[in-house]
Amino acid sequence: MQSWPFHSNGTRQTWTTIDAAGFSDPVWGCVYDGHRLNGGMPLGALGTGYFTIEGNGRIGHCSIYNDFVPPRRLDREWLTCTIDGVHTVSLSAADIAYWGHYPVLDMVATLPRHQLSIGVRAVAPLILGNSAQSNMPAVVFELVLHNTSSHAQHVALRIDMPPPPHVEAAMLHSDTLTIVPQRPTVGTYSVTLAPQQQAQVRFAFAWYLPHWRDSGSEAHIHRYAQRYQHVQEVAHAAWRRFDALVAAVCGWQALIYAQGLAPWLADALIQSLYSLAKNSIWIARTRHDEWWDADGWFVHNESHTSCPITETVVCRMHGHFPILLFFPELEQSTLAGFRHFQIRDGEIPFTFGMGTSMREPRYHCQHPLNAGQYAQMIWRLYQRTGQRAILDDFYVSAKDAIRYQYSLDDDNDGLINEQAHVLPDQLWPANQFYDIWPWWGTSSYVAGIGMATLACGHALAQAYGDAAFADECAHRLQRAQPTFDAKLWTGSYYRLWADPTNQQGQGTHNDVSLANQLMAQWCVRIAGVADVLPSAHVDAALQTVARLNMAATAHGLVNGVTAAGERYDSREKRKTIFEAEADEQNDFAKQIFVAENLCAAMTFLYQGDRHTGLRIAERIYTAIACISCTPWKQYCLIDADSGLPVWGEDYYSNMVVWAIPMALAQQHVGTYAQSALVRAICASATITD
Repeated sequence: MQSWPFHSNGTRQTWTTIDAAGFSDPVWGCVYDGHRLNGGMPLGALGTGYFTIEGNGRIGHCSIYNDFVPPRRLDREWLTCTIDGVHTVSLSAADIAYWGHYPVLDMVATLPRHQLSIGVRAVAPLILGNSAQSNMPAVVFELVLHNTSSHAQHVALRIDMPPPPHVEAAMLHSDTLTIVPQRPTVGTYSVTLAPQQQAQVRFAFAWYLPHWRDSGSEAHIHRYAQRYQHVQEVAHAAWRRFDALVAAVCGWQALIYAQGLAPWLADALIQSLYSLAKNSIWIARTRHDEWWDADGWFVHNESHTSCPITETVVCRMHGHFPILLFFPELEQSTLAGFRHFQIRDGEIPFTFGMGTSMREPRYHCQHPLNAGQYAQMIWRLYQRTGQRAILDDFYVSAKDAIRYQYSLDDDNDGLINEQAHVLPDQLWPANQFYDIWPWWGTSSYVAGIGMATLACGHALAQAYGDAAFADECAHRLQRAQPTFDAKLWTGSYYRLWADPTNQQGQGTHNDVSLANQLMAQWCVRIAGVADVLPSAHVDAALQTVARLNMAATAHGLVNGVTAAGERYDSREKRKTIFEAEADEQNDFAKQIFVAENLCAAMTFLYQGDRHTGLRIAERIYTAIACISCTPWKQYCLIDADSGLPVWGEDYYSNMVVWAIPMALAQQHVGTYAQSALVRAICASATITD
């Protein structure tokens, strides 16, 4: 008899085919030896909080009771069984085969000494295309006990879920469990199993703690409090919809698995969504003086676990694709937040606040990027929806943001200049996405994004019917393009930065090859607007990136490589003001920036080099999933030598992997939103009782 809920057809910690409940055909995935897994899968959905079940079977971190930053560390058993009234063992004593396909956790726990196995399936209600249903603070569980012995065994189970701060905040619901009086999160179940007999146990676990204060001490109410009145209602709803929720989740996953994607890519798409559970908050509108609309305000943190900052523009520029594609109404609410905090000169804030704070915006931090990337995301949202109302709501704000960038053109050549705010001999704040690696003058990365913003501004103006601003963007872009090449083109690639006047005393240029030097090309291809760089230069630069940056590591692309093929050391003769950043390994230049490398990989794809582009992305995700075993603890920066994590746990920007299918199909947001896959996923999102 095959094990439930899945049976793998290969070895652990590598790609294998899996026969699993809920899927009519075998699917690809990576099954882990639980005790080797680095970080368990979170169980939670949009703005609900989460808890993890670790590879050892114990509950690890928990934020369901508003312990967002940092998430509470529990490290506690939740399932124990007593066999024949004598032997009491916990799940952590078992050999665990662990397969997560977020938001579904499947485990097969075997207790060879006791000749008992326990199949566990836990499902959080993330229903792509259905934000309301995905805002249910509950998880449904199904357990199958299997007596593998030749004699009858009596098994008594005890389920003990994370304890709430007060009794009314969480509960179990089940027809098979006996709920312990005064302990609504504890349930028991007893059964006598004949030889080779199985028994099924189902329950729903719900929580409800709607009121909380953010890091700025401001009071909020979770959006789910407007859908449910109390925890009993949540638990009953999850229990009533048990089969429908599981079927809906497996349904959208089956659509992804059926695309014929490489195993690593299908897995990467599904697993990357875990960040929505770990880092999202969705608050309600409950007062007349709140500026957001009746559907609330949705935000995604840079990382609640390692770098808690609410919605940094530079991270969401990469990581917002799942929300943009499947929950565009939530994307609109987030962008409305940036519009709300935009100041009169057009500057867009870097963030809504530190920690979990949502109304303490920070300005003049990475500002050479924020305003332009905001405008690009407005264009993406318009493409995704095709709604004139988006233009009417956001056009003036986007136009002001684009014009703000003009103030950062120090030498009036049409290009944004670097605005590093570092003190002498320090690295932070570099004031762009590689924020502990300062650049000077004009960089290929920042100035390139600025040119892509002008191309998007031209498209926005044409769509809106503003011919004057369309001409303004076109003329400024025409002035910027030859200067960009004159300053930065080396003959075979774009140098990192050029500062001909040496105003900052750092030299006149830096000829390092940046892995993602063609970010401008990625931006325009994703946006579906005209290229801003010469095609011949793009092709030559990609060849250089492959020859230098790709050759310098087996795990993707080294961010900075010299023309001689050596990894660049950005920390030489410098120091940081943060002890945590004093580690030489935490060097953006010498290591692999996951999200940025994925953008570079997609640029290869858009230029028609599928082999190189896919190889780069595969190397990166294989390092994440199979080397470091961190598919639900993905880092921003990984080591170029080992592929192991360096810095930035649970990073928002890694969800940029959702743009890879677009690049493979040579599509932009507008066309990909109408693709068969996206349309099928959204069409399957209806849940019925």
